[in-house]
Formats: sequence, structure tokens, C-alpha cells
Amino acid sequence: MINSRKSIAIFTCQVTLGYRRHFCEAVNQAVIDQGYNAVFYNFYGVVGSKHSDYSDYEYKLLEVIPFDKFDGIIFDEEAITIDGMVEKLVAKIKEKATCPVISVSSYMKGFYNLCFDDVAGIDLIVKHMYDHHGCRRIGFMSGPMWHKDGVKRYHAFKATMKALGLPEEGEGIFEGDFWYNKAGEAVDFFTSDGKELPEVIICANDYMAMALCQELKRRGHRIPEDILVTGFDGIEDGQLYIPRLTTIDRRRDDTAVQAVAMIDNIIKGQEYPEITYIPPRLISGDSCGCTKADLTVEIERLNTNAEQSISVHYYLGDIIGATLKMNIVESISELERSFADYAVNFGGYRSFCVMTYVDENGKTSIEKGMSAPTHKVYPSILVDRYGDYKGVERNIISTDDFLPTESVDEPRIVYVTSMHCGDRCFGYSSISMTGTGAFNEFYYVWIATLAVAMESLLRHNNIGELITNLEYTSIRDGLTGLYNRRGFELRSDEAAKCMKKGSTACAMVIDMDGLKRINDRYGHAEGDIAIKNLADIIGTVFKDKAIAGRTGGDEFYVFVPECTEDTAAIFKKQFYFLLSDINNNLDKPYELSASFGTFVHEITPAYNVEELLRIADERMYAEKQQKRAHRT
Repeated sequence: MINSRKSIAIFTCQVTLGYRRHFCEAVNQAVIDQGYNAVFYNFYGVVGSKHSDYSDYEYKLLEVIPFDKFDGIIFDEEAITIDGMVEKLVAKIKEKATCPVISVSSYMKGFYNLCFDDVAGIDLIVKHMYDHHGCRRIGFMSGPMWHKDGVKRYHAFKATMKALGLPEEGEGIFEGDFWYNKAGEAVDFFTSDGKELPEVIICANDYMAMALCQELKRRGHRIPEDILVTGFDGIEDGQLYIPRLTTIDRRRDDTAVQAVAMIDNIIKGQEYPEITYIPPRLISGDSCGCTKADLTVEIERLNTNAEQSISVHYYLGDIIGATLKMNIVESISELERSFADYAVNFGGYRSFCVMTYVDENGKTSIEKGMSAPTHKVYPSILVDRYGDYKGVERNIISTDDFLPTESVDEPRIVYVTSMHCGDRCFGYSSISMTGTGAFNEFYYVWIATLAVAMESLLRHNNIGELITNLEYTSIRDGLTGLYNRRGFELRSDEAAKCMKKGSTACAMVIDMDGLKRINDRYGHAEGDIAIKNLADIIGTVFKDKAIAGRTGGDEFYVFVPECTEDTAAIFKKQFYFLLSDINNNLDKPYELSASFGTFVHEITPAYNVEELLRIADERMYAEKQQKRAHRT
């Protein structure tokens, strides 16, 4: 686990989106101040607005997370939008974690909870409209009633209206979607049957408030001159929007700092209740008239946005070029170099690592396709920009260790992401940032590009292995595993060309005696066994010293480069010794026998491999004839 320091795990989704970036950066600063490491398990979730196929398989990462190795866990349930992920994650945490767990966005039974006080927040903004602006005709755009925050804020609005002596429903309550999609329906609702617009519409979150402002302006209503609009949650987009939203700050930065402090204090023995509430804070903005846009500030913001647009254009060009490059690499080392060379536009980082799963045979997920994680991993990609892994060897490690241990011992900010392509599991990536900031959105493009490149590399490796296997079968004898005739000719010619000038080589021809008799009496299956036994003797005698092949039904060729007459005699003696040994030890109704011919000569144009074999074959045949004459 990273180094010897204590580590806090943070489970969230899309850390670059909205409030989560600021929340993560606040956590980062707090853990560094306390001397901890921060390890973010950053799930990506749905790609765009439609494609869930990436998020469908992110849950597999849960199988290898070492929950019991962390000293604290921060759980951001609200951020995780993947169907079923919250339930799976909570079950794993409760089963395996032994550290304090802080839920920071919603109440989770069995955890410590840092809960924002939604009821107090709704009460604060309604009373601000009532007391400061004198509003009495107040409408409410709630969240969806299937969402627990939507229900909570709905009831809080009615309670505050009743406490102020106003109708609980106000000028009407419209059920929104916590997103941008129902603004038109909401305006229709509040103006139906010729009704006058409310003095203010309070929205249960900022996204709906921004959409409502846009729709009201489209229909000719001025904000705040004709109607006031407020949001809730205090997201960054709402403060960049014109008119800048009046809203309720959920104080996520304070929540982040307090969560880290709670973990540290609990480790030191301090006790906390199950729920600690975070009080709300009002953000006064232009949408209720409390503030007015500063033209100088807005111009500067537009200039900044223009500069960012130019940067995005260049970044996209870099990524397109890198994508083309990374998808034609032929090895994981090339992929590593490509990432190191091109991946520079998502923020400053110290190191980047891809841990690939390793199977029981030592093959990585880039060499063999895997549909499920294993419990061994290997750092197939390791880009070390600051020497954090200086002197550290790349080894297969257990997923309990999760990452290679750095050679330095400083607080680290690490983001971990699942690496997969469809249901294909490759492993997980980790990136260590240089400061407290998170990476930008382009990092996700790199991760997706890497995953596709790894899929391409896996297919390339599979094709290469298939070709190798086909080549193997094309030059090998299926029964004995020795070379076939084609393979023997290719390899012996190659060996002859590599010999030192003036040295001698030996050609040998070995022919089994009595194969027809064995086949006729005991069957062809027993004949095959006899051939295999003879081939095993040849393989034992000449292993790594010669090129041996089965070139006919019962005939074998051997070519020994750099061989003298004495060496050839030793080989022949070893062969007959093993032949005698196998006959003494095998319980067979027949005796294994073979005839052996050798010829040693310098390789020349007149005495090539083929000529040496011809002479050896003649000598083998002569030996066979002598055996027949002796039997007669």
C-alpha cells in the first residue's frame, strides 16, 4: 500500500464533476495536513447520458479492493450513480473494513454520518425570501419524490411555510427531476389557468434553478425584476451562471475537512455520535436581487473561458494523435512509452501505473483475456516522473498490497480507476498527483483510450500466439513432438549456415526395427507407443545439442553441428544404453530395437546436410542388413 503512512480511502464517482472536485481537493489538503495518504476509488459511471456499458462492469473492481488495509473510509453515496453499486459497496465495507467509515452525503446505517441539514437549509432560504424580500406568494419546484433528498426538502418547505402562517403548498409545488429537463413544464404549471407568476420560485437544487431561469427568460420574464428564483446545493455552475444563483451552500469543503478530522480523532480514541449535522449557509446572488453582476468580473470570466476553449482545441488534437499512436503499438512497453510521451494535458502528476491481473500460470490480462479479477497483479505500465519508485523492482504482488510500495515516504494523493473494456477485465490504474488538485476531464479520455489500446494489444497477442501455434504444428510431428520433415530441413539448414568454417558436423539416421511386426501383432496403437518411446530416447540423448526429427513412419533424422567422430560415438553409445534400459523396465511383449547410421564431415558445397544424411542412411541400412543376416 503506497508507503508506510496511514491511508484513507474515499469512494466516489467522477471527481471532476461539479462540487466533487472541490470536495476532493478539500479532502486532499486535509489528509496532507494530517500526514495521511488519500486513495480515491473513482468510478466513472455512465458515459455521456446514455451509455451504461462502461459502468456495468466497474463493480468487478470491488472484488480486489483491500478494505481491511485502510485506516479510514469516506463514503460519498450521493456521487455514485451506477445501478446497484451502492448496495454492493456498502456490503463489502461492512464485511471487510475494520476502520472508521464516514458517510458524507447521506445517512448510512452502521457508519458515522456527516449529514447536511436539508431541513435547516430549506428553512433558511424560505425565511430569507419572506423576511428580506417580503415575499408571500412562494412557489416550490421540488425534487423527484422517489429521491430521499427530494422528499426531505418537500416536507421541509411545507413545514416552514406553515410555521410562517402561509399555505403549506404556497403558490403550488411542482415535482421536478433534479436536472434540466422539466423547466418548461414547471413554468406551464405555475402559469396555468391564467395564474399570476409567484413572487419567487424556490428550487430544490441548482440545476433545476438554472434551467428555470433560462425558460423564464425565453418567455420574456426578467430575473429578478419580474420574478425571483433560488436554487439549493451551492454548486460551482450556479455561481458561474448569469444571473448568479441565490442558493444554499452545503459546505462540502467544510464537510471534507471535518470527515478527515473525525477519522483522525476516532483513531486516537475520541467518540462521536452516529449523526453529526453540517449547518447550511446562504449564498446571496443576483437571481433574487441581493447582488448585481460586476461587468469587470464577467468580462474576465469570458476571457478565461475563451482561453480554455483554445486549450481544449489543442488538447483534443493531442489526444487524437495519441489515440492513433497508442492503438498501433505491438507491446505493452510501447504503450507505456506512448502514455509517458503524450499524456501531459490532464494535470500535473507524479506517477501513473496500470496493474494488470495475473492468472495462475503467470500470464497477465494483456496476454490472456479475463472476464473476472484475479488476486495477483503486475505493474505492466509504470510511468515514474519524480523518482518515487527509484530502485523498486517490478514484481507480481497480491491485490492485498494493491500497489507497488514507493521508495519515498511522503503523503500521497492517488486516484484508482477500473481498467476494462466491456466485460473484459484488465486491472486498475492509479495516478498520483503533484499537488492537492484533481486531474481534469481529459484523464478519462486517456483511461478509455488505454483500455481500448489494451484490448487491441490483447487481440494482437492472441493472433500472434495463434500464428506461433500454427507455425509450431506446421514444423512439428504430432505424435512425438520432434520436428517433422519440413521442420527438420529448415532448422538443420539454418544450423549448418551458422557453423564455424572448417568444423565438422554429424548426420544420423535412426530406423526402428520391427515396427510392422508390432503393428500386425499388437495393433497400430501399440505401434504408436513404440514410436513415441523411441522418440523419447532420441529427445533425451540429443536435447539442446542437436536437431532431431521424425521424417517417416519409423525413421528419424538427427543433425549435430560442431560434432566430431568421438562425440558422435558417445551419442550412439548413450542411445543404445537408454534403449537397453527401456527394454529392461517396460513390461512389453516385444523388444524395442533400432538401427543407427552416422556420418561426420565438414559442411561444404559437395557435402551439404542432405549429402551427409544420404551417407548416414546407407550406413544405417548396412547395420540393419547385418542384423537380418545375424538372425538368419
